[in-house]
Amino acid sequence: MFCLHNKAVPAYRVELHSHCQGDPIDTYLKHTIFEQIDRAKEVGLDAIAITWHRKICSHPEAVAYGRERGVLLIQGMEAEVQERHLVVLNLEEGELPSDPTWDEVRALRARKPDLLVLAPHPFYPHPTCLGKTMDANIDCIDAVEWCILHIGWLPHRVNPNLRAARWAHQHNKPLVACSDAHTLNAIGRNASTVEADELTPGSLFEGIRAGRVSFHRRSLDVGPMFYHAANVISAQPLHFYRWTKTRLERRKARN
Repeated sequence: MFCLHNKAVPAYRVELHSHCQGDPIDTYLKHTIFEQIDRAKEVGLDAIAITWHRKICSHPEAVAYGRERGVLLIQGMEAEVQERHLVVLNLEEGELPSDPTWDEVRALRARKPDLLVLAPHPFYPHPTCLGKTMDANIDCIDAVEWCILHIGWLPHRVNPNLRAARWAHQHNKPLVACSDAHTLNAIGRNASTVEADELTPGSLFEGIRAGRVSFHRRSLDVGPMFYHAANVISAQPLHFYRWTKTRLERRKARN
């Protein structure tokens, strides 16, 4: 428990970016959403967000399953804004298209305050990462991800996570540790602790936006690092194909 404003405030361990079977892009994933919830309980998570690519993870049975086990399941989506990934949490069906514009994200945030928009792995060397596009859309972003693939020996100037931390500091945005889990083994390895009045999406997100979030900045061991990196790399041909195809289709439509 933490002491805040002269009262005891609970602290919850959360994982806000993860994937499982049912993801329309990462179709190779073998573990189910129920196995993911069981794993979250096993590693001591209080809440976990499932963020399928381009599709809202809306699963009432899994929400109820998590509730029975004391794990809050947060529905979300890893959307594509101008072919770049953006995690949007606490979504309902029909609230946001799979490839929204920044203005659509902005409008949804305005009418739904218990939403959280997270910039995932923003400075990693991949065309789907947000990078400098965040500069023109600071008002749309609530928090920035500290990715599980933390490479501690890279120079400070180019380390992707340290670049994310600098951007977050410059723009007064909280930094949130996430695993971007694509395997059961990754769940909980890069989670955050959030101070919140209660275990609800709105309360957790309020705590994050207020900066009441912390985590341990540690690199993965060599073995897990290569394991996670191999899983990420194995999925890249499909991601690059879709990214290239989408760009060509949009360029053709403009012409």
